[in-house]
Amino acid sequence: MFAGGSVTAVRYRDDILHPLVRPFIAAMDTDAIFMDDNFRPLIARLVRRYLESETIPQMTWPVISPDQNSIEHVWDMLGRRIAGPSEPRGTLHELQQALRQEWALLPQQAINDTIASMPRRCQACISARGYRIHY
Repeated sequence: MFAGGSVTAVRYRDDILHPLVRPFIAAMDTDAIFMDDNFRPLIARLVRRYLESETIPQMTWPVISPDQNSIEHVWDMLGRRIAGPSEPRGTLHELQQALRQEWALLPQQAINDTIASMPRRCQACISARGYRIHY
């Protein structure tokens, strides 16, 4: 999503949901459920309407909740790698290059471990009654 700048609700629908998510969900069996981060109300409303019009089931996910979406933890890993001991990026292009490079270098095992930790994360969230957890 670097090429066009910010991701607006319309870009999210037109560049991600329609060409990528819709066919992917259609190829899955009927138990497939779409989950996004549900953060920005305007985007969430537009996305919800689009998903309903395409009959794509969406997971109900409160805006203010511990983030149990494993990709968010992978983004955090990537962010820590970018913020590591290397030199600061001087331009947006340099940051984009660094992100792409670090993304390619993320160990698959670290991503698998994050996914495998989800039952523990969910149990911690339940135990904390939805409040902040250690992860």
